[in-house]
Amino acid sequence: MDEQVRRANEEPGYFEDYYKSNGNRKSLEVVDESGTVPPQLTRQSPNHPWVAVKDAPAPLAPRFLGDWDKVHTKPPTPEAVAALKEAAEARHQAVQHDTAMRDAKAEARAAHEQNPTPETLAEKVKAEEAYREAHIQMRDHSEAFGEAVAEHHVIPERYQGATREPLDGPKNGNDQFDQVWRRADGGYVVVEAKSSVTTELGARNLPSGQRVSQGTREYFLDIIREMRKRGENNPAERALARNLMTALRTGKLDYIVVKGEKNTGEYAGYHTRQFDISDRSIP
Repeated sequence: MDEQVRRANEEPGYFEDYYKSNGNRKSLEVVDESGTVPPQLTRQSPNHPWVAVKDAPAPLAPRFLGDWDKVHTKPPTPEAVAALKEAAEARHQAVQHDTAMRDAKAEARAAHEQNPTPETLAEKVKAEEAYREAHIQMRDHSEAFGEAVAEHHVIPERYQGATREPLDGPKNGNDQFDQVWRRADGGYVVVEAKSSVTTELGARNLPSGQRVSQGTREYFLDIIREMRKRGENNPAERALARNLMTALRTGKLDYIVVKGEKNTGEYAGYHTRQFDISDRSIP
């Protein structure tokens, strides 16, 4: 990895072959001569060298309005109770399956290292693929649970009459907010949803390569930039981006994070907190 970072900084053409201009990889499937995928990169500014994200300082952190609000009341309707129970159970089962497949992968690798044969190699490859599939399922069910908490409990409890806005981002969830709701008073709620109180906020690279956390004004504005790009072919996405910026300027926008309470398959409530994006975090 150190050699790949060095090449990205010093070797003509290497960065252009494998990276977008902001340090994001062009593909997670393309390997270089080492046989491995180059690491995600970031940098403090265009005047700084690229570094691997794992070796970089923590991304620019968000500010908040108030402390966490911890809510353990029942969801507002029987339909919401049922939906959240189903989502919590699905997430719990997926987490358990992911753990089992991770342990099986470790056992298969150890067996192959101790006594390598064509059979142990085949078992190792099979176990690695099974774990990969289980991990994807766990991620998907976890994300679905976090979004269900926002949709079926937080929004109807705190923003009665709000309607969900359709989004036009990619299926993998990149370059978009998790949810956008139009409030009954004409304002907006933007939601970043997490499955658990232990789930960290995500981060992204700005066009400059600097890495910023969800919940910062810089992150918010960069997602708006992506929405405007999509709006070149989708008038509804362009209009939503414009409306969100108007709501931000006029104080009619709530940007919140929602996290599901820890549970073992039974829905147990949520934590929520509002981001402060009134000013830029970067001087």
